[in-house]
Amino acid sequence: NHLSANIVGFCDPDLNSASTSIAEELDIPLFERIEQLSAIGDVDLIIDMSDGKLAVDSVDSLKRIEVISGASARFVKELLAAQRCREEDLTSIIDAGFDLASKKDSQSIFRSILENALKITGSKTGTLIIFNERTETCRLAEVIGYSGKSGGLTWELQPGGITEQLLDLQEPMFIQDINQEPLFDNPVMNEGTVSVLASALKEADEVIGLLFVGDFKPRQFSKRDISLFSCFALQASLALQKALLMEKNEELVVIDSLTGIYNKNHFFASLDMEIKRARRYGGNFSLLLIDLDNLDYINDYLGRSKGDLALKKVAEILRLCLRQTDYSARLGDDEFAVILPNTNSPQATIVANRIRRQINDISIKSEIDDKSIKLTASIGIAEFPCLGNDCDDLMNAASTALYICKQRGRNLVCCFEDTGGLSNAESAKS
Repeated sequence: NHLSANIVGFCDPDLNSASTSIAEELDIPLFERIEQLSAIGDVDLIIDMSDGKLAVDSVDSLKRIEVISGASARFVKELLAAQRCREEDLTSIIDAGFDLASKKDSQSIFRSILENALKITGSKTGTLIIFNERTETCRLAEVIGYSGKSGGLTWELQPGGITEQLLDLQEPMFIQDINQEPLFDNPVMNEGTVSVLASALKEADEVIGLLFVGDFKPRQFSKRDISLFSCFALQASLALQKALLMEKNEELVVIDSLTGIYNKNHFFASLDMEIKRARRYGGNFSLLLIDLDNLDYINDYLGRSKGDLALKKVAEILRLCLRQTDYSARLGDDEFAVILPNTNSPQATIVANRIRRQINDISIKSEIDDKSIKLTASIGIAEFPCLGNDCDDLMNAASTALYICKQRGRNLVCCFEDTGGLSNAESAKS
C-alpha cells in the first residue's frame, strides 16, 4: 500500500525567512509560535528542525504528538531538500525539451541547445560544434559569451587533443582550468575561458556534435551539475539530429544545385542582412557583380554541358579566393555576386582582379576538334555605405560599373565611387 503524508502547518518565528517563503508558495499554513500548532487539530508528527530552539517538548498540548528532532530531523530535511532538487532538475529537463521541440529551423535549434545548456548548468559561455566523423572536421554551429564570434568557423580535428578524447567518452568531461591543459583545442573557448564542461552528442554510436559550457573564472561543477548536463546531452543529441536534417532541407532551398553556392533568393536576403549589420555597427562592405563574358558562346559552340562545367569551375575559384567571412552566390545563367564584409573599394578591386585572372585561366576544350575557349569575366564593384542606403542603390551602382566594363571591352574590373562616377583605378586586361 502507498502511504501518504500531508504537511498541515509550518512554524518559524522569522516570517521573512526563505523557508517561510517556500511554505507560502506551497500554500502551507504558517505559524509564528509553536503553541499555535495545537490549533490545527489532528497532527500525527512534528519534525523539529530548529535544533531544539522552539522547545516543542515544553508545550503540554503537543506532548502527545510524536516529535522527530536533532540528527533525525536534519536527515529528513536533507531528504526533503534532495527531493526538491530532483523535482527542480526534472522540471528543468522537461522545460528544455519543450523549448527544443518548439523550434522550427536548424539555427533556432542550435541556439536553443546552447541556451538551455547554459541555463541548466548556470554557465556564462558555451559553444555547439557539429562534428563530421567521415572528414574529422569541426564546424561551429552556435556560440554564446564571446563577442564578435558567430557560427560557420571550421577546423580539423587535432590528433591527441581534448576534442578527440571527448569523442570516446560516455560521460561529460570536466576541466577546471583549461590554461593548465595544453591539449585543449576548442579555438573559440580558448579566449578567456577557465573552467569547462563538455559532452559528445551522438546518433547511435556516431558522434555528430560536441557541446561545451564554461566560465571565465575557476569553477567546480557539482555532481548535480554534471548529472543534469549529462541528461540534457541526451536531449540535445536528438534535437541536433533533427536540426541537421532540417539544415539539409534548408540548403536545398537556398543552394544553387549546379554550382553548390548560394542562389539568388538567399543572396538578396544576405545582402539586406549585411546592410543592417553595417548600419548598426558603422562598418562597410563591398559588393562584386561578376558576369562571364563568353559563356553564351561556350554554350552555343561547345554545348550546354561545357557551359555547366565552366560555371562549376568559377564557383570553385570563388571558394578558393574568398575568406570564410565572405559570401558568394549565383544570380543567373552567367552572373555571380560576392559580398566582402569590412572591405573598401580599393581592397575589393584587388580581390576582384585576383578572381578575374583565375577565371582567365579556365580553358574549356571541345571534344570534337580539340579547340579550346578561354573564359573571361567582367566585374563591377560598389561599396556600402557610400552608394545609397538599400539593396537597390547598391545593386544599381555595381550594375553600372559592370556595364562600363562591357562598354570598354570586357574582361575588366570597374569600381563605382561615392562621387557618383566610375573609379579612375580601372584594371587593365592581363
